[in-house]
Amino acid sequence: MQQQAVTQAEHDSLEHYLVSHLTHEQLSRPLLVSFTQWDFAVGALAEMTANLLDMGSDPLLALWSDQTPLRDVGWLTDHRISRLTASSTIDQNVRKGLLEVGLAPGSFLDPPLKKWKPAEPLTIPRVLNRSAMRRMTYRGSAMGRAILQVPPDKNTPVTDDHVWPERYVKAAAESYAYVFDQVVEVLQTRSVSSVIAYNGRFLHDNAVAAAAISQSLPVMYYDTGGLDTDFDLTVDETHDWSALQDRMKHMAQNWGEPAGTQIGSSWFTDRTAHTDVLNQAFTGGQKIGQGLTEPPAGEKVVLYFSSSGDEISELDLDWSKYFFGQPQALKTLANSCRELGYALVVRTHPHNKVKPDRDVQDWLDAVDQASPAVHVDHHSDLDSYALMNQADVVVTYGSTTGVEAAFQGKPVIVMGPSAYDELGCARRVTSQAELVGALKGPGTVDSHAAVSYGLMMRRRGFSYRYVQVGENGTRSIGGVALVEPRPIAKHLSHLKHRVHKRWLNKTSS
Repeated sequence: MQQQAVTQAEHDSLEHYLVSHLTHEQLSRPLLVSFTQWDFAVGALAEMTANLLDMGSDPLLALWSDQTPLRDVGWLTDHRISRLTASSTIDQNVRKGLLEVGLAPGSFLDPPLKKWKPAEPLTIPRVLNRSAMRRMTYRGSAMGRAILQVPPDKNTPVTDDHVWPERYVKAAAESYAYVFDQVVEVLQTRSVSSVIAYNGRFLHDNAVAAAAISQSLPVMYYDTGGLDTDFDLTVDETHDWSALQDRMKHMAQNWGEPAGTQIGSSWFTDRTAHTDVLNQAFTGGQKIGQGLTEPPAGEKVVLYFSSSGDEISELDLDWSKYFFGQPQALKTLANSCRELGYALVVRTHPHNKVKPDRDVQDWLDAVDQASPAVHVDHHSDLDSYALMNQADVVVTYGSTTGVEAAFQGKPVIVMGPSAYDELGCARRVTSQAELVGALKGPGTVDSHAAVSYGLMMRRRGFSYRYVQVGENGTRSIGGVALVEPRPIAKHLSHLKHRVHKRWLNKTSS
């Protein structure tokens, strides 16, 4: 099988990683399940399958993007509509490409339970707020948390008094149960030895992982790679930030100097210069180098960067260790700054421009109650990096800006869950007493400890060896381009999907 030249990545090869974490028996018949039609995820699926095939494994593929009662968050095009327009969906092209590289037709699985009914009754709470939904289970698994990861629309807030549409919750519960039961049936009848799922956080992928765990099988998760690499695969669960930071430290130790420092540092300098394409959604409206015209009066200027509450709300954490949430953390910080005579500046994250209206208003109310010396709201064109330079201390609830400030040499305090508080570049606090002590004496800043974070962001995971990438960025496997069908197929699919979602989001009569 033809291989291409690769960029040096976190891991030398996928084969080495797999044999280092799974036994020969566990690698004998892995099941790869996919509901997404995102190109990067489909590319990873093709790459992993080709690797496994060359390793002598007997991989099984469940390409079920068009099978679930509720379409997945990564679904793009209806298979039937694609056929009517004489074209193929991207996951159908993956099937063609993998057949070309030697995967047997029998390796592709349809959902085995043709006349499916839930293995146990689906119990829907009477009041569909987050607290009640969080308690929903299916066959012993945390179905409610999986449903909450995929809200019915972009304006669904994280507040507990918001009531979700009953039709949507019922459809999501049915879809979760459908996937769980189908996967369990495959695991029990096809001698599956391990399971590989995308991300593990979203509704259907969560059901896959839960089904595998219920059968005591190892689960691995694939996802996006770094800026310079192609995909990631890990035995660690999504949002296991301790494990991720262990990977960062391991990379820094083994990469070598000066390459590791140069590559890791470039991630930070690109973001500071506003040249990181992935960060443009946040910094695109900011004027480089423009900070406060007059820093507020105070013995010290403390700058707080807000984090996204909807992205962390369903983490299974003891929130008492994190000030019971970001609004309370901000209140504690504001009170501490007033007691110390420090000036507090709050920088509300620019992503609030696209967040649910209720969540934005709740955060703005929390800022008003905190009454900082300066509030730089989400519409401001002030440069976050210029603001960092004007601060004596930077505080976050886990925002990436914390590790970026540490790279700039600023003392950083973290009050919430983060992916850098164990690197040695930031100080995590869990009480007001610890917070006051950190504000008064932040200590020596190890800015170099932040470099490993940047290295991970650039070279995380693996580079393709079997999937080919053309000059226009199109991926292919076995000579088959992994592309979406004709635009008319996508347009009609989206129209059909929007109509269905509007019906699901209507209040039941």
